[in-house]
Amino acid sequence: MSKTVILSDLHIGDMSDADDFYTSGNFEKFIPFLEFIEKDDDIEKIVIAGDFFELWQCKVEKILQMYVELWKIFLKFKRTGKQVIYVPGNHDSLPFAKLVYKVAPFPFGPIQLTDKSDIEEEKKLIFPYYFEKNIWIEHGHRFDKYNRNVSTLAGGHKGVLGRFIAQTIGFVERLGAKDIDEQLEKLWDETKSLWSKLKKKFTSPFYKIAGNLQSYVTPASEEYTGDYSEYDVEGSTILGKRLLDMGYEKIFVVLGHTHKPKIAQVDKRIIYANSGSWVGKEPTFCVFDDEEKSIALYEWNGKKLIQIDKRG
Repeated sequence: MSKTVILSDLHIGDMSDADDFYTSGNFEKFIPFLEFIEKDDDIEKIVIAGDFFELWQCKVEKILQMYVELWKIFLKFKRTGKQVIYVPGNHDSLPFAKLVYKVAPFPFGPIQLTDKSDIEEEKKLIFPYYFEKNIWIEHGHRFDKYNRNVSTLAGGHKGVLGRFIAQTIGFVERLGAKDIDEQLEKLWDETKSLWSKLKKKFTSPFYKIAGNLQSYVTPASEEYTGDYSEYDVEGSTILGKRLLDMGYEKIFVVLGHTHKPKIAQVDKRIIYANSGSWVGKEPTFCVFDDEEKSIALYEWNGKKLIQIDKRG
């Protein structure tokens, strides 16, 4: 066994209208996906790179109660010897984080919480990650200036714009507006068109700053107009250098968070990959092959794997 499956951004909720994992139909696709992994003898490990749960909009006890069938399938991995590593993100940032990661990283059935994390002492932030040999995996929200502050040592979320937006959307969805995400996308398209026309008329530094701001607030949305360089260039270079300093010649950095599946050659020695998400129309994930020293990006259609890209 030499392969590791990396997936992220499932945002598993409580099966209400605020649960995008359920309403997208990907719950039904995820069950056969796990069964496929269970039977594949080449896969030895699954790493969940953050936002496994949707704790901003849903209560964890309700999540565990509603998805009992899912946890039963995960239990089968223990019998087959496959490891499941959990690296929390911003939507599932854990309370009492320092104790959880550093002192007693706990197993949730067959799912093992990572025991690796960085602590930013000044703001009391903690960023969990996982690495083995020449691959580094984490959620990636540490590079998102609007969402990085959720990962406090106490598990708080004070002052986070992204969390406020997510909670507001979840509340509206529970009121019956199931397609609020699509409605917001349509509104944003119209707003963006008007904004572009206005920007052409103004050239002062104020408007340049404001234009940059509207491009970066929501990196996981369809309307994000930035270039993701804070993740696929800056972030992967910062994290990759830490492995290069350990003596590895080729490095793979895998993030989630943006919901945008991608593989890119950052430089001669660093390859960046984003595992995408399980809340869109086509769920995606990455597979790292330790023997080939390669990483591939796949889509799962509910029955089989469809390769999108591969680098090595």
